[in-house]
Amino acid sequence: MTEISARLIDSQGKTISELCPFSIAEDSNQNHCAHFVSHIMNYELQGATCKNFTWSDKQRDEKGASLRVDDVFKNSPKTGRWADKSATLTKCLIFVTLASNIREVGGRLQMGNHPRKHIGILTSGRVWHYSNTTNRVVSHPLVHFKNTFSSIYTTADTTVEFYYGKFI
Repeated sequence: MTEISARLIDSQGKTISELCPFSIAEDSNQNHCAHFVSHIMNYELQGATCKNFTWSDKQRDEKGASLRVDDVFKNSPKTGRWADKSATLTKCLIFVTLASNIREVGGRLQMGNHPRKHIGILTSGRVWHYSNTTNRVVSHPLVHFKNTFSSIYTTADTTVEFYYGKFI
């Protein structure tokens, strides 16, 4: 975790194009939260990655990173509702989405592809994530992160929920 903590600290305030050599990083209209987390955690999972975004990107030698929140969620070895997270689990992934975007199948939670979803890394009581609004890596106390996304994602007839995921 020390190496991850160092990468998180080094990423503070950076844009995704400062962290990723591939063409998708130049598009600030993309949602880069999972992209950021995947670069920090070295997650190049099956599915969409920055390396397979274009033919030119595929020709590069650098390792890619996953782009989708739901891909990271489904690959986490253990996920659950935030309220059910053990107090001893102090370093993990944190996900936020609408309750209607999660379903349980065979005793395992699955996340859908609704656009209202976000991911960060919790460590030392802070959540590190990519702010798509400011196009920068930010870090906030857990309560600030939860309050912000509860406010942003809540609309009439929706319930915002938080989930944890163990590191892959």
